[in-house]
Parts: sequence; structure tokens; C-alpha cells
Amino acid sequence: MKRPDEGAFGAAFLSSRVFRLCARLGGALALSALAACPSTPIYSEPEPVPIAAPERPAWLKEPLSWKKLEQIEQWIDHDSSRHSRELVAEAELQLNEGRMYFTRRDLDAGSVSRETLTVRVENAKAGFTKVLDNPAASSGQRVRAESGLRLCGVLMSTQKAQDVAIIKRAQWGARPARTGNMTPLKGGWSRITIHHSAETSSDPDGGSFEDSANTLRLIQKYHMDDPDHRWGDIGYHFAIDSGGRIFELRELQWQGAHAGGNNNQQNIGICMLGNLLKRSPTPAALKSLQLLLKDLRGKYRIPAERVAPHNEYGSTQCPGPSLTAWIKNYK
Repeated sequence: MKRPDEGAFGAAFLSSRVFRLCARLGGALALSALAACPSTPIYSEPEPVPIAAPERPAWLKEPLSWKKLEQIEQWIDHDSSRHSRELVAEAELQLNEGRMYFTRRDLDAGSVSRETLTVRVENAKAGFTKVLDNPAASSGQRVRAESGLRLCGVLMSTQKAQDVAIIKRAQWGARPARTGNMTPLKGGWSRITIHHSAETSSDPDGGSFEDSANTLRLIQKYHMDDPDHRWGDIGYHFAIDSGGRIFELRELQWQGAHAGGNNNQQNIGICMLGNLLKRSPTPAALKSLQLLLKDLRGKYRIPAERVAPHNEYGSTQCPGPSLTAWIKNYK
């Protein structure tokens, strides 16, 4: 018969023997023995969860284009805070170096208004200055920013002094005219009619030279190839886009095809790109229109009262209420 404390006594006796055995085996082995015991808890620090680095922006591999510059602007506004300050400096450099590339090209082609040039250069100057103020910018990035600032000054100082810079047909990619379908000018130019293109693809905020050139090629194709037209060339003599660029269209040795029948005789046609039924022309477009009218009226001695909107020659809403009002007040 067991004594009441026999179980506890036996357990205590067994534990003392295990302790003496472990002591003889040595400390390291004793620890191994204890670790092997299933009742001994083991504690360890958790592994840190790795934080994924933000992906490299897609625009880094894109070729230069206006679309790429738009992507960089959006990245700077909405995503740059997740990336290194050195990458932000690179974004500012690529954005503003691109602006200067397109500005220099447009300036050489005579395809940029003074207002557009000034806005682009001022924005670029601010961007290059941000890079110089960025302590994380590398020495190479600082050199590029300083070069960019110098280029801004050069572009402003070498801007063409002429009041009217006209982009020639070859520069926007005009097709050759079918002169057999055209009427030569008889007499001199005695009036000017102003239209809008009514298409919605043109950028109302100015857009790029490429966008406007593509729009003009589409209008020319429509005028020359559509079965209801089959004209010898695009119908207007000049076009002005929302950025203020002035384009040469049908050459002035030929009567236009823009006001209908006899209304085309001795009548220069100017088309403002875009749909102006619900919006006004941009200040840059109106400034260029004013300069072009002054130039044409001076060359051909056309009085101000002979400048008319298209709707004076037929039942049309062209060129829209705002531009019509501007023409009515033109002097």
C-alpha cells in the first residue's frame, strides 16, 4: 500500500538523479538535453517582413515624345513620394530637357508662338532649378540642370523677331495639290473669311505640333478624297491651332474652296482648328489670328470691314458664337 506522498516523492527523486547526470555530462550537453525535452519552450525573434521596393517607373524606358512628358508630369504629381530623391531629380531633368527639345525644334520650324515659348521656357527653368535645389541630385544631374538653364536663356534670346511665323506645307506633311482641279487666283485678294474646323480631335489647350499636323493631314485627305468633294487641295489658305501656330495650307496663287461657289473668289480662307461651337478660341490662337490678319490686310490692302465669319455667306454656325463676336468687333 502506497503512502500518500509516494508519487510526489518518486518524481522528486527521479528529477534529482536527472539533474546530477546532466551536471556530469557538462553544460552544453545539459542544455541540449533540456532543449530536447518537449515540455521546454523555445523562444526566438521573428524574421522581419521584407518591404518591397517600389517598381521603376515605366517612362524611364520610353522614347522621347509628348506622351512620355505627360507621363512624367503625372508621376511627379502622384507617385514620386515613394521613390528616391535622386530619381525625382532624374524625372525633372527628363521632363524639362524634353520640353526644351520640342521648343527648339518648333522654334527652328517657326511653329511656336511667343506665348507658348514663354510658358514652356518658364516651366523648364523652374524644373531645372528644383534639381539644383535637390541635395540628393548627383553631380552629373547638376551639370545637366545647369546646361538646361543656359539653353532656356539661349532660346529666349534667339526667338525669331518676325511677327508672323508660318509653318510651310512641307513641314506639316501636306500632300501635293492636284492643280488640274483648282482655279487660279484672278485679280487680287479683296476679302478674308474665318472658319473653324469643327473637329474634336484638336487639343483645346494647345497640344503638340505633331497633333495639329496630323489633324491638317486628315482634313486635307477628306477634302481631296471624299466623293462629295474631290477638291484639288485642302480648302483653306491658312490654319491656326489652339497653341497659336500658323500653318500654310492652300497656296495663295489658287482660289480657295471654303465659302461656297462665287463666295470663294478673291477670298482668303483662315481656319481655326477645333470645335468652337461651345468654347472660345484660346488667347494664343486669337493673338496669332490678329497678327495674321494684320499681315494679310497690309500686303493686299484689305479693309477691316472685309473680314467676315463664315456664317455671313450661308446658313451655318461656323465659326461659333464666341469667334463670330470677336470678328464682328475686329478693327
